[in-house]
Order: sequence, then structure tokens, then C-alpha cells
Amino acid sequence: MSINYLVDSQQDKNTMKTTAVLLVDDDEDDYFLTKACLNDISDQKFAVTWASSYNQALQYLSEQHFDICFFDYVLGARTGLDLLQIAQDLRVQTPIILLTGRGDTSIAMRALALGGTDYLVKGELEPEKLSRSIRYAIEHTATLKKLKENEEKYRGLFEGSVDAICLLNAEGRFTDVNDAATRLLDYSKAAFLTKNITDFFEDEAQKVVFINKIVAGENVHDFELELLAANGESRYCIIACTRHRLPGDLKMVFYQAILHDITRRKKAEQDLIIADKLASTGRFLRMLGHEIRNPLTNIDLAISQLAGDNLNEELHDCIDIIQRNSKRINQLLTDLLQAANPGQLNAQLCAPENLLDDTLALAADRIALKNIRVDKDYAPELRPVHADAEKMKIALLNIIINAVEIMEANKGVLLLAIRPTPEGCRIAIRDNGPGISPDHRKRLFDPYFSRKPNGMGLGLASTLNIIQLHGGRIEVNSEPGHGAEFVVWLLA
Repeated sequence: MSINYLVDSQQDKNTMKTTAVLLVDDDEDDYFLTKACLNDISDQKFAVTWASSYNQALQYLSEQHFDICFFDYVLGARTGLDLLQIAQDLRVQTPIILLTGRGDTSIAMRALALGGTDYLVKGELEPEKLSRSIRYAIEHTATLKKLKENEEKYRGLFEGSVDAICLLNAEGRFTDVNDAATRLLDYSKAAFLTKNITDFFEDEAQKVVFINKIVAGENVHDFELELLAANGESRYCIIACTRHRLPGDLKMVFYQAILHDITRRKKAEQDLIIADKLASTGRFLRMLGHEIRNPLTNIDLAISQLAGDNLNEELHDCIDIIQRNSKRINQLLTDLLQAANPGQLNAQLCAPENLLDDTLALAADRIALKNIRVDKDYAPELRPVHADAEKMKIALLNIIINAVEIMEANKGVLLLAIRPTPEGCRIAIRDNGPGISPDHRKRLFDPYFSRKPNGMGLGLASTLNIIQLHGGRIEVNSEPGHGAEFVVWLLA
């Protein structure tokens, strides 16, 4: 009966899957004892490879794959902990059990810290304990590998997303952000972790609505908002903020916020609206110019008939007043028509620093009158840009004059900076005036909108029209009380 049992057991063992084992031990007697203990495990089959030295173990680890490894703690001048460190550096995924001649808790803790899965004392080895340790080590390593793969997969989705993804705690403070978030708002990950998401909100009303939803534990969907980047530029986004609970602790709440950048679309929509307004304004002004110039022509003809050498002095003065004001009205109509429709461009290669200096010369009298200090910060070796110099000077002059007029006399500082960009150059014109409120900033380029008591509101509208005709773009960065900066991008 016992003989049949042994035969059946041997047949079962022959059909089992073989577990490849690397046994690292410089003591041959200990190697045979450990191997014998492995062979006494009835429900597992092992193919043991023996490494009798530290260097031989390194060779096997780099060349072969094993299902499990046993490292003896004492390996001549080196230790099994050294080998564990090497295995960790080589990113060996095989479960590793450390063997030692005596129990030592500190060694066990160091082994686990270096990636070991278990720790066994040689003198206490027996088939049942060894079998249990092997099963645990293999299953534990497989579980960790699965978790790591899932973590890497979701981390890849997190980091690879083109949209900004942020994790927030229950108070809305950042706990993690992906690279897209750092690019969107131009802050480092470390800087994000010191802030609350509402710190970036420009609109106080949007901030109140968002906070109320978070406090109430609600999810936020398709919420459009304006955020302020580190460089002072606005970013228009649609945010979706979802509330979650940790599976292990349902009291722990966190939020996942996804920010979809719609800045380009939003600005394109705004530019289109302004372009439509400028087009309708141009049509209206052309009609108005035609209707006004007809009677002006008749007035000029009539005055020409009346003018002569035999007029008395009083009548001569009256005719002169009529002629001068008729010319003034005609010139105002010309200026209005040019502002609404700059016409065709005569684009040529121009040095951006010359464009800005020539424009500055046109405003020199106004700058001197208010005793404004002018600082220049031009990058060296700037590329020429394609521009209609005369029209571009008109566009830049409108910005400079507005800056000069808004600053306080004897205290104003005008900063002009030019930086190269991959497409051309970036021209920044900054003042230290009172700044522009968010409501006014959104309407700056609208035709007929002006912050000046007697302004017509066509200067900046004309500036935008000219820059867009050049294929460039313009942005305004400002906070009330901290001046304003107009940034113009031109193409090379």
C-alpha cells in the first residue's frame, strides 16, 4: 500500500510545473541541506541552480530567469544584502528570500527594505515552512507586479493627458498635478502643492460659485472659468471636478479636476466678434464719410467763390474759420476711415527694435511733457519681422500714447522690451499706471469703447486690426493698481 502511494506521488510530481530556483550559498553543505529540504516538499517540483559565489550569482541574475531566489546572508567578503541591492538596481522582478544562520530582526528589516520578500533561519528550515514561504513570496511578488503595472498604466494616462489633471483634497488644495497642468499655468509641481485651486481664479463670482459647490459636496461639470497663469496671462478653461472617496477609508474625500484649455478658441471667438464690429463700423463710416463729404465739398466751393481780395477784414476772418474747420472735419473723416480699415499691407522685412524706436520718437513730445522715464530691454540679435512699417508704427503708437496719458506726470515709467520667439518676436509695452479692471480689459479693443472722457474708442480697435492683418496677436496683462502690459507677437 505504501509502495503504491510513493509511486502515485512520484507520478504526480512528474506532472507538476517546475519552479526554477537560484540558490546562492558559498557553503556546499548548506546548499545540499537546503536542496534536500526543497526536494522533500511533496506538492511542488523544483529545478535548482547553485551559485557558489557572489560573482557567479551576479552572472546568473543577469543572464537567466528564475521563479524564486534564495540568498545566503554570508557570502565571503560580501553579504546577501549587497546582492539584494544589486538585484534592486538591476530591477530584478524575481521574489528573493534571505537565508541566514541566526535570527536577526535588523537584518530582516534591511532585507525587506531592499526588496526581499521573506527571511528564513537555516537551522529552522523544514519542508512545510519552506513551502509556505515560497508560495507567499511568489504570490506576493505577482500581486506587487500587478499593482505596479496598474499604477504605471494609470500614471501614464495621468501624465500623458493633453488636458491638465489635478488631484485636490477636500479643501481644494492640490495634492498632485500632471505635466499638462504645469504647462497650462506655468507653475512648477512644487508651487502647485502650496496652493488652492481657487488661487488661480480671476473672477470672484466664479470663485464663489465653485467653492459653494465643493463645500456642498457636489460635482462640477462643464464650468467655464478664467485662470491666471504665473506669467500674468489669462487662460480660459472648462473644468470638470469629480468627488471621490478612498476605498479603504470612506471618510477621506478627494477631488479629481480636469481642465480643458479653450484659450485659443475663446480668443479666436473674441477676435471674430471684434472683426465683425470693425467691419460693420467700417461700412457705417464709409457711408457717413460719403454723406458728410458731399455737403463739405459744396461748402468749400461756395467759400472759394466768396473769397477775394476786396473782402473786409471781419468777413475774411470768418471765411478763414470756415475753411480751416472744413479741412479739420475732412481730416477727421480720413482718420476715422483709416482706423476702421487700414487697407492693404506693404509688408517688408523690418528690424523690430527700429520699429519701436521710430514709434517712440513720434511720441517724444508727449513723453517729455509729462516727464516720463523710458526704459528699454531689447534682446540682442533679433530677427527681422515682416511688417508694413508705417501701419505698425500707428498700431504701436496707440499703445504708447495710451500708456503715457494714463501715467502720473513726473512718476511714470514706460518699459519697452523685445524678446525673440520661434515664430518671430514678442514686443512688450508696460506702464506703471493705475492698471485696468477685468471688465474694462475685456472691452479694450471694442470699437467706440474708451476710458478717456473725450476718447472716440477707435485707437486700440485700429491697433488690433493692424496686428491681425499682419498675422500677429496682442494680449493685455493688468491688475488694478499695478500698471498694464500690452504684448504684441509679430511673425518673422
